[in-house]
Amino acid sequence: MSTGADEPSTADVGNAPTFFREHTEFYVALGEAAQSAGNPASWHLSDTPAEEGTHIRSMCAMLEAYQEQPVCLDPHLERIVGRLMAVVQAYVHGFRDDIGRADSAVSMTRLDGVFGLLYTLCKVRGYKVVLRFFPHDVADAEPAFAALWCYSADFGASSWKARYVLLVWLSLLALVPFDIASIDSGLDGLPAIDALGEAAGGTLVGQWIALGKLYLARPGCDMEGAAVMLSRLLSRKDTVGSRRPAFIEWAVREIGEAAGPDGSPRGLGVAAVLRVNGALRMLCHLFAAMDSARGLEEQIAQLQGVFQSDAFEQHSVTRKLVSKTAQRLALLMLPLPAAGEAVDGAPGAEIPEDVEALVGTLLGMLHDRDTIVRWSAAKGIGRISERLPRALAQEVACAVIGILAEETVVGDNGVVDVTMTSESSWHGALLCLAELSRRGILYPDELRKAIPWVVRGLTYEIQRGNSSVGANVRDAACYVMWSLARIPNKPSRRVFAELSTEMATALVSVAVFDRESNIRRAASAAFQEHVGRQSAFPHGIAVLQLADFFSVGITRNAFVVASRKIAEFDEYCRPLLRHLCTVTIYHWDLKIRDLAARALAGLAPLAPDYVRMRLLPGIVASASSPFLAVRHGAITAVGAIAEAIAANLAPDADISK
Repeated sequence: MSTGADEPSTADVGNAPTFFREHTEFYVALGEAAQSAGNPASWHLSDTPAEEGTHIRSMCAMLEAYQEQPVCLDPHLERIVGRLMAVVQAYVHGFRDDIGRADSAVSMTRLDGVFGLLYTLCKVRGYKVVLRFFPHDVADAEPAFAALWCYSADFGASSWKARYVLLVWLSLLALVPFDIASIDSGLDGLPAIDALGEAAGGTLVGQWIALGKLYLARPGCDMEGAAVMLSRLLSRKDTVGSRRPAFIEWAVREIGEAAGPDGSPRGLGVAAVLRVNGALRMLCHLFAAMDSARGLEEQIAQLQGVFQSDAFEQHSVTRKLVSKTAQRLALLMLPLPAAGEAVDGAPGAEIPEDVEALVGTLLGMLHDRDTIVRWSAAKGIGRISERLPRALAQEVACAVIGILAEETVVGDNGVVDVTMTSESSWHGALLCLAELSRRGILYPDELRKAIPWVVRGLTYEIQRGNSSVGANVRDAACYVMWSLARIPNKPSRRVFAELSTEMATALVSVAVFDRESNIRRAASAAFQEHVGRQSAFPHGIAVLQLADFFSVGITRNAFVVASRKIAEFDEYCRPLLRHLCTVTIYHWDLKIRDLAARALAGLAPLAPDYVRMRLLPGIVASASSPFLAVRHGAITAVGAIAEAIAANLAPDADISK
């Protein structure tokens, strides 16, 4: 029997508690499916037996339910993967022995169900974790490779999930601690693969690389599996000098040919895009496994030209891979910081000029129109800046802050007008600031420059017709605020003492008055992080209890109930009123304007003189605005204020003052 959701149960994995509630039913189905699939007498079947298929589909459904909390499966992975891979091991050895026979007794599709279950495990928990429990016997290398080769001879007759699992398994077998030439038996009888233009001849390493190149041009998971496999194969001692340089040259040539000599935007076909993506993905994995960029001078020059071109302007995934490749290449050229020390601890280290060009490329990608490209570039700049001397890292931080100042107009009253700015640029810059912050690269001077812009980003919104843009910018600003709480260097933390009230009131205003529930919750999470780590926000715990994840999730509760209770603290009353009267009452959404008026009616009695003397004149002036939303919001707000503060006015009060 499975246990309830509130109590852990103990499975047959020792005495450790488990939260895999369906483990009993799962192991029953696993045993029956493994027994059926592991029977060599059934390997000639072209399809999975019906009962076995039912068990496998049931197990896949159980696993997919844990996609949001995959760590619950960790205590069971060794047993599950071990049982399935024992079947796969026996199958590939039988498949290898069957190659070349006229009366083939092993079907390529018989184990599609088992491979599908293994793929589901990789999808839910991640292949890196699942791969730890794959067998890595030397004797499995040739049979697994032979099975993948035969599967590749006819893509239509084999399952892509089976090919992916074999590719991932071969990425582990590529690390066997013996010279691959010593385990090469020749593999006679392998079928010819038309796409390679050759039969199964040559050495095992040569065939392995040729097959990997074939999969680099395949869509989907095949490409990722091949990139991981080849990166590990080409990182071996017996292939680093003899095979890797030629392979990198081939990959760079593939990318360069697709980009063209002038680097202008081109209408690339699907096949060309796949080849470029495969080559870039492979270089990402390979550069991550390398120790330095020695011997890559010519390739670096060629890649620099590709990175700075507009050849892949129409392909977002390709641009993301360009960003990852650029950052991995820059990291290869930078020294590793000593344990517990910054790079400044090695004053003799020189920073190559190519790194500056690569950082410039990544800074340009912060303006990209696609989020995946901006996010990749932001993480790359953060990783590179970690290895730069402090002076250079500060220059990078200032360049990122400068993006926020581009195209903004600052009025005489200090108000920043962002209507002419690019939403993408602000989003990319704020993501990058968050990455720099949580790595401790924002020092006091940069923090004092950055925080006012981040606070402005919390209310970034530009109306576009009957909707608006900027929700992603506000979300990124909340991420920056969250990361600031985790900043590791102590000098920067002292800045929070100076700016804590400004940051706290800005976060609370967004947590209760933003239109989007996910942004209200993000602001609440950032506030909570500061309360827990810095303890510098006024009335932190008390306010957090009023504006927690659940309280701000409901729009009406956040606007009307939570805001009224928080405003009872003097430090938050006027900032909340100011936010309502300068931002929220003029919102383009009618429902938000109505809620803002209700919130204003509740908050105005807490500071009637401030509302009447400081805020009301500006609202009255907006009542004659040519914009309908502004005019309607102002008139509604004036009515709410008049009704709220009328009871507190003396009979002879002059409301014009």
